[in-house]
Amino acid sequence: MASKFGSIILVVAILFCLLTTVSAGVRPARFAEQLGMKIVNAGGTNEIYAQYAGFFLAVAIVCLIALLGQIPRAVAYIMLVAIFGGLLARRAFSLIANGGAAGFTPMIVALYAIDAIGLLVAATAYAIDRA
Repeated sequence: MASKFGSIILVVAILFCLLTTVSAGVRPARFAEQLGMKIVNAGGTNEIYAQYAGFFLAVAIVCLIALLGQIPRAVAYIMLVAIFGGLLARRAFSLIANGGAAGFTPMIVALYAIDAIGLLVAATAYAIDRA
């Protein structure tokens, strides 16, 4: 039986992903700047569209399909655990390799917390769903 907690997590994930999709898709240069990047040609704009707008749209769609009961919710939870866990692992590696967060934009610093929270709540939703 689907938990209310799991439903809330899927709705929040959908909204987060759609916000990222819209932010990257409507103003790609501004989106890149918030991440500490600069678009220098059409290829850069294309990559913001594909890797941020497109990727997060796909994640939102999978979460929506799971929320609607068309695929098992575990699929969406595992996908979210893999995404946020992978992002957090690489962020931790970067933090160590760079010797700290000096030079990181406020958005990048916030993404450490966002990824950790995303990993925690997706894993918790998965555990509750399995119980």
